[in-house]
Amino acid sequence: MENQAYSLQDKIQKLIDQYTLDKQKLAELDEKNNLLTEENMQLIKQIDGVNLSQAQIQERTQQLDTQLKSLESKYLELQKTLSGFELIATDAISKIDNIFPEFSEA
Repeated sequence: MENQAYSLQDKIQKLIDQYTLDKQKLAELDEKNNLLTEENMQLIKQIDGVNLSQAQIQERTQQLDTQLKSLESKYLELQKTLSGFELIATDAISKIDNIFPEFSEA
């Protein structure tokens, strides 16, 4: 009977030891899980920041494209206006040249 009591006590001690080890391992894994959760949260924030930056860059690129198209349009209008001025100036010079010979004859 005493032998059975020692055997039972030995089994109970092994179970207690195993429970203690399992509890320690669970605490370690819980700590590791908390660290990984925090790292994941930080990575998610970084990804969100990058996505926001990309969206802002994309929006700014669209604004610059719109501005470029507007400036190109204005440039073409200015070229047409300048071409018109050149025609007017050429015509005016021609008329002035025609007028001066009349003054020199008189």
